[in-house]
Amino acid sequence: MPTATNPPSRSPSPVPAPPVAEAPGPRAQGLINVFNKASKATLDKCSSDNFASCFPTAAQYAPETLEGLRSQIVDQLDRTWKVNFEEILKKRDVIKLVNELEQCIEDAKLRKKRAEVSANGGPVDVPVPPHTLTPSEIHLAHLMPFLEKQATEMNSKLAETQTANTELLTTVTAQRADIEALVRGLESVVNDLEASAQVMAQDDVQDLSTEIRDVEMAMRT
Repeated sequence: MPTATNPPSRSPSPVPAPPVAEAPGPRAQGLINVFNKASKATLDKCSSDNFASCFPTAAQYAPETLEGLRSQIVDQLDRTWKVNFEEILKKRDVIKLVNELEQCIEDAKLRKKRAEVSANGGPVDVPVPPHTLTPSEIHLAHLMPFLEKQATEMNSKLAETQTANTELLTTVTAQRADIEALVRGLESVVNDLEASAQVMAQDDVQDLSTEIRDVEMAMRT
């Protein structure tokens, strides 16, 4: 007995969306590169010469100690910035979202190119029926404005963080200068006290010598 065959579907089956890469794509890597360049440019301003100009006395008498202090400050700021940036990337799932945005943009460029070919007399690009799109494609289409907004806000927050870090570095440098001035004042006081102590010690030695001579003369007589 012949079996009935199902008529072919007029709508093509949905094409599965390609998986989203977990590694940073060009745009995500560009964001990371911008952060690295900005943080490096900021830290490079805290050079040995600039630091030494803020602490001339320490730079003259203890340059190695001053350089070690500068290195510690720069390293601490570098580690703190990188940790905070990585936490933001992980918490916001930035790499995946930017990769999805990049995938949507590439797909849109491809569709636009096909439409232009059709408009110029090329093969007609049949629009994809909405019901054949995968849930991921529909979801990303609705998310594109949100993702673009989030990327803009993140860049703005990153710029604000960099500005705040620069201001913090300026404040720390000014405080170090105040401490250096206080230390110089204390050194001056200590030098005055030492000079006074030496003068008093010399007077005591002279008085003791006089008393010894008097005792010797008394014993002779």
